[in-house]
Amino acid sequence: MAEKSVFRYKVDPRYVDFTQRVSISSLCDIILNAAGEDAYNLGFGIDVLGGKNLAWVLSRMCVEADALPAEYDEFTLHTWISDYNRLASTRNFTLTDASGREFCRAVTQWCMIDFTTRMPADMNTIAGMHEGVIVDAPSPCERPRRIRAVEGAVASRHRVAYSDIDFNRHMNTMRYIDLLCDAMPIEALEHMQALRFDLNFMREARYGDELTLCMEGEGSGRTFEYRNEAGEALCRAALEIRG
Repeated sequence: MAEKSVFRYKVDPRYVDFTQRVSISSLCDIILNAAGEDAYNLGFGIDVLGGKNLAWVLSRMCVEADALPAEYDEFTLHTWISDYNRLASTRNFTLTDASGREFCRAVTQWCMIDFTTRMPADMNTIAGMHEGVIVDAPSPCERPRRIRAVEGAVASRHRVAYSDIDFNRHMNTMRYIDLLCDAMPIEALEHMQALRFDLNFMREARYGDELTLCMEGEGSGRTFEYRNEAGEALCRAALEIRG
């Protein structure tokens, strides 16, 4: 029976914002990097998929945090794959502090794309690689929610530049998160103690694309939508501040 993988981290100064606590994008970055490292260790990382002209792409993500760790705090991250089908693979995470208290949970859903067509690939292409790695444990929180279309006002515009794109040649997940945080009142982020964050991707944002970010809601709940120049939704996000 497969077991959960374990990683240990410390909140380095590069991960914190002006509150000296980990930022939302840095927390997601740590979680997604653990996913990549574990996939590599299990034999289906980007090195292997790249040789097949394939790549992992994040489809949906949710993070629930009861607290945000401070600079130099140490924590342990457990991650595991609970299921997969032809279109998606589900990877889960729990984070516990130095005393063993769980303070964060996350669920991510991944698909594969063909680098040539930029279209989803059949997960059964690597079905054999999943053998023996599925852990018999449920997701630790409600899975990523489907976020409805956002009709709010334009909060910002952004042209995708060199520093935005990653090895998949599209805009990095953390850039989406940082830009939507930039659109929020800084007081909301300064006093945030706990959160639920959901992210849905529909299309890629690639170098040179002109993005429009729309936002609606106020107070403890906001939803966001990135659109391209054609008005198509690329990414939607929902942030619920719980403290």
